Amino acid sequence: MTEPERKRTNDLIRKAQKGDTESFQLLVQEHDQKVLGLARQMLGNLQDTEDVYQEVFMRVYKKIHTFRFQSTFETWLYRIVVNTAINYRKTRNKHLNRTWIADDQTDDTSWTPADENPLPDELTINQEIQDQIQEAMDRLTVIQRTIFLLRFYQDFKIKDIAEIISCSEGTVKNTLFRSTQKIRRYLLKYMHER
Repeated sequence: MTEPERKRTNDLIRKAQKGDTESFQLLVQEHDQKVLGLARQMLGNLQDTEDVYQEVFMRVYKKIHTFRFQSTFETWLYRIVVNTAINYRKTRNKHLNRTWIADDQTDDTSWTPADENPLPDELTINQEIQDQIQEAMDRLTVIQRTIFLLRFYQDFKIKDIAEIISCSEGTVKNTLFRSTQKIRRYLLKYMHER
């Protein structure tokens, strides 16, 4: 985010904190696609995603006055998204560290990077390989998947991820390493089977 963008966002936040609903709506418009994208990547189900999306912005509206400008708004917002999605899944599944496996009844379980303008090479990835990557992602635990998505799909830095999920940078690095290794092993196994 550039300095003028950060200043504009901070101005909108200050106005929203004073009850300016138009400023709050502008904040929502600027961030709604990213929130929707991350929620979709974490949940994989359109109905769940929509529920979490609504819950996130209700929480943001109620808690905007607590934002103290000690982190970026995006980091603060993503913490709310991650916590809401995890809590949503936790209440549905009763097991926070359960491995996520795609449900055949969900409408679309493929995850796409946050990059809206992928390179031509990325557009031509073989569907079978995409399916295998998806299957590997489905085998990650909630925390592994969350960190993996924030780092590689949302392009957050390690320190920002640590702040979003309220843990140390070392924990993020270790979890990222384990999730990357798990995906690599799964994909290597797939490649040898072919």
